[in-house]
Amino acid sequence: MWCRYKGVGLVLAAALLAASCSSPAGDQKPVFPVRGQVFYQDKPAAGAFILFVPVNEPAEPKDPRPRATVEKDGSFALSTYGDKDGAPAGEYIVTVTWPGPEQDDRLQGHYADKGKKLLRATVKEAPNDLPVFKLKQ
Repeated sequence: MWCRYKGVGLVLAAALLAASCSSPAGDQKPVFPVRGQVFYQDKPAAGAFILFVPVNEPAEPKDPRPRATVEKDGSFALSTYGDKDGAPAGEYIVTVTWPGPEQDDRLQGHYADKGKKLLRATVKEAPNDLPVFKLKQ
């Protein structure tokens, strides 16, 4: 009789362990690799911060926004849930801020306002190589 309850106990323990190890990944949208480049006056905008804001974002978003920091060569790879994991498919307004040693934003906020909609991008359900973002003031 003890063996019968021992088997039930093992099944319950395994179920509890599986439940405790589950991650919120079930709530995450699928993401797709997104790579691109950012240049300012034909030079890499190294250190600029890129933020992708969904065009139809709800007033209280539940998902993190895809983001990246521009590398020395001007390239970036978006991260949403993990490091350089990509972004959900969809239409985005792209904002850019570029911290500088003497200014809060070398671009003086010109590309920081999502309401201006100066830069846009489409992420498809596949690997994405975006056209170069060429910034100017």
